[in-house]
Amino acid sequence: MKTSITKSFFFEGAHQLKNHSGKCANLHGHSYRFDVTVTGPLITSGSSEGMVIDFADLSKKVNDEIVDKWDHHFLNDLVTFPTTAENLAQEIFNRLKKTGLNVVKVSLWETAKAYATVQE
Repeated sequence: MKTSITKSFFFEGAHQLKNHSGKCANLHGHSYRFDVTVTGPLITSGSSEGMVIDFADLSKKVNDEIVDKWDHHFLNDLVTFPTTAENLAQEIFNRLKKTGLNVVKVSLWETAKAYATVQE
């Protein structure tokens, strides 16, 4: 049996969709929220017994890989693709997978009402 946990993270970022026909072609920023869901069997011994992963360990990996690198940056300078919510969610998912986390879902909230989800 597998169990999942989800934790929310936040960062501030600016971006611009240069080829977009709407307002997002202009330089602007968001208070991003993203939710990371990790799954796996429960740990059966040690100080993390009964957990999928310690929330503190999850936070360290996510902060090191995403938040600390993207917070208060111009996102267009950090990636080579259009900085849509969909593309950024995919990038977060891929980067966290490379850390060894068993990530199964990432939802990136660009506004309080709009988000993109990537999942296995």
